[in-house]
Amino acid sequence: MTKTIEAKSHRIGDFMRRRRWRASFSLLLCFLWGAHTRADWPVHRGDPMMKGVVAEGLALPLDLSWTFTPPVEEGKRQAPIEASPVVADGRVFIGTQMSGFFALDADTGDVVWNKPLDMGVIAPAAVHDGTVFFADIFGMIFAVDAKTGEEKWTYETEGKIEGGINVFQTDAGWRILVGSHDFSLYCLDAASGEVQWTYETDNYIVATPAITAPDASGSVTFGGCDGMLYSLPLDQDGQETVEATSFEIGSYIANTSPIDDGMVYVANNAGEVSAIRLSDGEELWKELKNVAYTASPALDDEKLYLPGPDKRLVALDRTTGEEVWAFQARRSLDADPVVAGDVVWQPGMDGRLYAVDAKDGSELWNFDLGTKLATAPAIANGRLFIAGDDGSVFCFAPESSD
Repeated sequence: MTKTIEAKSHRIGDFMRRRRWRASFSLLLCFLWGAHTRADWPVHRGDPMMKGVVAEGLALPLDLSWTFTPPVEEGKRQAPIEASPVVADGRVFIGTQMSGFFALDADTGDVVWNKPLDMGVIAPAAVHDGTVFFADIFGMIFAVDAKTGEEKWTYETEGKIEGGINVFQTDAGWRILVGSHDFSLYCLDAASGEVQWTYETDNYIVATPAITAPDASGSVTFGGCDGMLYSLPLDQDGQETVEATSFEIGSYIANTSPIDDGMVYVANNAGEVSAIRLSDGEELWKELKNVAYTASPALDDEKLYLPGPDKRLVALDRTTGEEVWAFQARRSLDADPVVAGDVVWQPGMDGRLYAVDAKDGSELWNFDLGTKLATAPAIANGRLFIAGDDGSVFCFAPESSD
């Protein structure tokens, strides 16, 4: 079934009432999703709903604790790292374009293991129950042991993969979700790599799929380059015909859409930002920003945070869509922001990592790394990790932690 979204009257009262139980639901989500502590960052954007938020803040100012630059063959230039890091069990996991996939010690930046690959990796990984899942630009999905890097299984799709991997549980076991340039969303068994179901769209899928619940009672939501937003029930193992609902957005979606409380927040390439109710596709609000959004927004209990190529990070009221504040950077903002406590961490193409006050948008601090920053940070165990266009991985920690 395909639904075309039309502007309808706001139902803000109902929306506010639903927010009352959001905190308890989020705690349940973290409990059911797996054995990781909340201090870990085991998937892209930090949690299965793709919100890009962590409750614990980082005390300013930060120090640069370590830098890791992968080795390259003599005579070759270091390629940019386009994959955002994930963090679990004291290790940072990240793929590179020329040097394979790495597990780094989160405290020191030392290499724990490295898996050489024939093709580069530009998509974020996911970690669950001792296994790291990642995919390369050829469309190959890998499952490897998180402690040793030993390969467990592989599965080959028919197109490039640049979106991250998500994880959920069924009665029969854990599953992973990933989209591909072959137009399809794949659901694979996490233990074996066996396909449980696939769903084909009409164009590339570059988003990381977001899920509403960590088990099969939930649904998966993602936007496509066909200008459609899709919502699929997770409990479809073994079905030849996969159920799905699609909503017409009007322009392609080149980023990841966060979900919370039955709502999805979409920023498309035409500069339209909207809050859509997943149950029926009703649009609670829509704002036209005339910005070609490619970075993914972050979502906390009050605001939606949107970076753009217009050099602005804007905060919108998540209930009404009204602009609350705007932070002006020096160059384009192409990376996803992360909210930690009362601070929005925003990487910039000017090489600066910005700390912006989530309340009013004022600049609190910045650090110039001297290289373009186009990847999302990961915040775990009191540290911030980010990769740069110079092919390096950086770790920051509060000064007081040393």
